[in-house]
Amino acid sequence: MDISSKGLTMPSFKCKDSNILIRRARYSDIPFMANIAANEYRDSDLNKFLCPYRHQYPDHFTRRFLQMFQPRHFDPRSIGFVAVESSSPNKPVAYIQMTRFGNDEPARRLIAAQDSFWCRLCLWGLQIRTSIVNYLWPDRSTDHDAARQFGESIERDSEKYWDSGEMRAKYGNRWHVRGLVVSSSHQRRGIGQALMEEVLQRAQRENVVVGLEASGDGEKLYRSLGFEMRGPLSMVIGSPVGGCMMWSPKKTH
Repeated sequence: MDISSKGLTMPSFKCKDSNILIRRARYSDIPFMANIAANEYRDSDLNKFLCPYRHQYPDHFTRRFLQMFQPRHFDPRSIGFVAVESSSPNKPVAYIQMTRFGNDEPARRLIAAQDSFWCRLCLWGLQIRTSIVNYLWPDRSTDHDAARQFGESIERDSEKYWDSGEMRAKYGNRWHVRGLVVSSSHQRRGIGQALMEEVLQRAQRENVVVGLEASGDGEKLYRSLGFEMRGPLSMVIGSPVGGCMMWSPKKTH
């Protein structure tokens, strides 16, 4: 179920830690990615609010991430990378997922390279399977009223920072980081920066901005890479830090 994209596949490369390799994400990586996200986010302020029953239903909590990541794998606008130990290349220890918005020539080229009947068929089958699973085994980890409130806040923030007519005119063509997580056992080894450099290099070549929604923990890393804060998120849960951030390409002469 992996996407094989002509012109987009790339060999693994090492980050500053020579024991770590960065490669394109595969469909088989997604369960590892979901476990990393669940482990790192389990007791965040956000998930204490969204998923008060996550400890009683840990598998349901992890499934939430699995069901977020799987459709992105087949989205022709999205790309994922994982970091792995060179001694264990099939077990990710970190990941990034990013999506290319807009309709400029690089965006059209990416979609043309990644879109296929097979991907559409896989996505269709995945949507049916997800609907059946959620109907038969509803998510018991989540407070669905809290999830609704949070979803509404995401829509407000998207409209404010990205999706209004004015913002689309400025930033409609962009890369957007959907998620970046490094497992606790592998943090402070330059892995997060190495994963981010992949999207920043693409954005620099294409002369477009990079957007993301940063947690308080992630804000320091993103500022070190040149991101600037655009503004706070509309729903603040826990410490009032983080927010919508953006990186702009360096001007070339």
